[in-house]
Amino acid sequence: MEMSSGTESAFRSEIAAAYDNCAALGINTVYVHVRSHGDAYYNSDYFPRTKYMSGNYDPLPIMIEEAHKRNLSFQAWINPLRMSAEKDLSRGSGYAVYDWAGSERLVKVGSYYYLNPAYSDVIGVIVKGAAEIVSNYDVDGLHIDDYFYPTTDAYFDSDAFYNSGYGHISDFRRANCDRLVSSLYSAVKTANPSAVFGVSCQGNMDNNYNEMYADVEKWCKSSGYLDYIMPQIYFGFDNSTQPFAQCVKNWDNLAAKGNVPLIVGITAAKIGTEDVWAGAGRNEWINDSAILRRQVLTSMEQVSYGGVCLFRYRLLFAPDGNVRTQVENEVSDLRPVIG
Repeated sequence: MEMSSGTESAFRSEIAAAYDNCAALGINTVYVHVRSHGDAYYNSDYFPRTKYMSGNYDPLPIMIEEAHKRNLSFQAWINPLRMSAEKDLSRGSGYAVYDWAGSERLVKVGSYYYLNPAYSDVIGVIVKGAAEIVSNYDVDGLHIDDYFYPTTDAYFDSDAFYNSGYGHISDFRRANCDRLVSSLYSAVKTANPSAVFGVSCQGNMDNNYNEMYADVEKWCKSSGYLDYIMPQIYFGFDNSTQPFAQCVKNWDNLAAKGNVPLIVGITAAKIGTEDVWAGAGRNEWINDSAILRRQVLTSMEQVSYGGVCLFRYRLLFAPDGNVRTQVENEVSDLRPVIG
């Protein structure tokens, strides 16, 4: 979901209307970004208030309260490693995590800074930031997505790798991600044993392991890492390299090895547009219909099926005008299978 600024009453009305739309479609859980770029949509001791919210009120209790009024589970969604753009670094003044800017603990990649999980104090502040959410707010769980290592280039953590004792940087980085994820899992369970912790990784398994250094197979098969897996399977059925049905089946096989619920991430982002990386299926989202419905039904056939997650709110309920009719038709086709 996306949130905007405004007065407290206006914000509550906006959130209530959004949740009403979700509930009417048959959705039972909302995943709300509460820290996307080293910021906070809540009162935090570790991260500055997001620039996207004005006013002196705490928006998170409002979002949670309005969700629970409608029997919607509320999952707080954070990006643990992605921090702010360079132009926004000054917003972190007074927060210790931003004092690392320019060091190997907070590294610039492209136009953004990223925390380096090679250091225990970096993981420590990420864990404290997660724990304060679960401890201070009535969230039903904590959720992270696929922003692990932002680059395969060695410059990102060369000093830490040199001093690590590891022979290969890929093994070193995967071990760091293991420690990050297991530490977050432990923090959530310590703060609230009934809260769940899940990971939304890339839909391409090879990319997770070789480019993001996320050993998702290990996390699914071993205890102490996650309660569910939510791969972003943002591919059409005719995608040349990652056809949806086969990709879902591969993830189902993996989830079954660890008896982990599989929540299939699907997207409305491609409806009515050319999927330029899909090969022979590049025009599928323009020419075909009821794709989301068919994706949900295919997902339901899986042994480890635990649900589907629709990315994202605006794309479904406030689409751009040039694709609006097609999106509305997709939602209409989708409603009977999840409502």
